[in-house]
Amino acid sequence: MESLIEAARTVGIEIDATQVERFERYRQLLIEWSSRMNLTAVKDPDEIVEELFIRSLRIAVPAGGSVSTAGWFDGRRLIDIGSGAGIPGLVLKLALPGVEVTLLESTRKKCDFIRHVTADLDLDGVTVLNARAEEAGRLKSHREQYDLATARGVAKLPVLAEYCLPFLSLGGVAVLPKGPDQEAIKSETDGAAHAAEVMGAAPAIIQPVAHPGRSATDHIVYWLKVQPTPDRYPRRPGIPTKRPIFGETTRA
Repeated sequence: MESLIEAARTVGIEIDATQVERFERYRQLLIEWSSRMNLTAVKDPDEIVEELFIRSLRIAVPAGGSVSTAGWFDGRRLIDIGSGAGIPGLVLKLALPGVEVTLLESTRKKCDFIRHVTADLDLDGVTVLNARAEEAGRLKSHREQYDLATARGVAKLPVLAEYCLPFLSLGGVAVLPKGPDQEAIKSETDGAAHAAEVMGAAPAIIQPVAHPGRSATDHIVYWLKVQPTPDRYPRRPGIPTKRPIFGETTRA
């Protein structure tokens, strides 16, 4: 786990011995459970550290300003949409214990796994929610209750706008990691501009993030929530995917 410790340090996170033990145990559980169910395509122990753990820490890279990484997350509420095996939300919780994390996942068996991990590692401040984003985004206990929202590999940005932004309170930020193709990400972000505006977000900021780790550069899309999401959103389960919101944005 030396590579994880060093990677975290490059983004201002100090991981102690207890955290290292929890990451080791999480990796072990990922390998054990993946032998009998489809948790993740990454099976190699070293690649689990590199692609799942270290790469998830890129979400924690500050987008600007003088606030430290730990300071930006401490005491905040974060929701990880389509968390799967807990990536990236559970990784962020292990690295930054001061953040309160909700892991939203629609597949019951994957929820069983992340509940097991949470109990096995004796983690506080973690909620596992077995629901679809369209349903959970209408619940009073979750709608516009979060400071941060993230999702990795879940959907294209026009759909993610409707999945993520209803959960954010005013001033909250969606932090959405995308791949290395800068032009493709720019095109996808432009195509999602109207959906994001409808959901209450300011125009997106795209930041290339090449560290920590040795993976290809990710481009992270940031949406700042500046207006409440209209009551009609999110729409019924399945509709955002079937009929993404496209159109012209009215902001300059």
